[in-house]
Amino acid sequence: MQASWSSRLQRSWQQRPILHRDGVSLQEAWLLRKLQQALNGDSLQIDGLSLLSRDSTLHLTAHHPLAARLTLHFDFLPVDWNSRQICLRYQVQGEAISPSTTRRVLGGLLLGVLEGAFGHKALQQLTKPLDWLTLEQDVAMIDLTRLPALQPWLDYPLLGKPVSERIVIRALETSPGQLRIYLGRPQALSD
Repeated sequence: MQASWSSRLQRSWQQRPILHRDGVSLQEAWLLRKLQQALNGDSLQIDGLSLLSRDSTLHLTAHHPLAARLTLHFDFLPVDWNSRQICLRYQVQGEAISPSTTRRVLGGLLLGVLEGAFGHKALQQLTKPLDWLTLEQDVAMIDLTRLPALQPWLDYPLLGKPVSERIVIRALETSPGQLRIYLGRPQALSD
C-alpha cells in the first residue's frame, strides 16, 4: 500500500509543469489528464496524446454522431497574442468502430467524407459545445479569452494590470513528450 502511494506521488511529481526562465513545459501525461477531465463526455472520449517535434497526435473516440476512433494530427502555428488565440493546423483520420458490419461500412463511408472537404461540417458539429474552439478547414483556433480554465489567470491583477497585458505567449512548440510555452513581455515581441 505504501509503495503504491509513493510511486503515484513520484509519477505525479514527474508530470508536473516545469518552470523555465522564459516559460513553462507541460508534460504529455499531465496534458492528457487535463484534456480528459475537460472534454470526456457522452459523445467524445480522449484516448491518448502523443507530442512530437512535428506531427503530434491526439487520439479520441467519438460516440456521436457515429462511433469512430479518430486521430488528429496537429502542429502549432505562430501565436497571435493580440487576438488572444492559439492556432494549430490539423488533419483528421478515422475508423468506424460499430459492432455491426453494416454500421461499420456506413461509418467508414461517412468517415471518408469526414476526412474530405465535407468533413469540416461534421467536425464543427462535434465541437459545437466548445465555444472556445473554432474550426476553419484545416486550422483550429483556441480563443484563450473563452477558455474557462485559463480565464482567471488572464484576468489576474499584476501591478495594476491583468497578467495578459504584462506577460504574453511568444511561441508554442512540441517536442517528444512535452509542450513548451515560451513567455515574454509585450515589448519583447517587437524585437
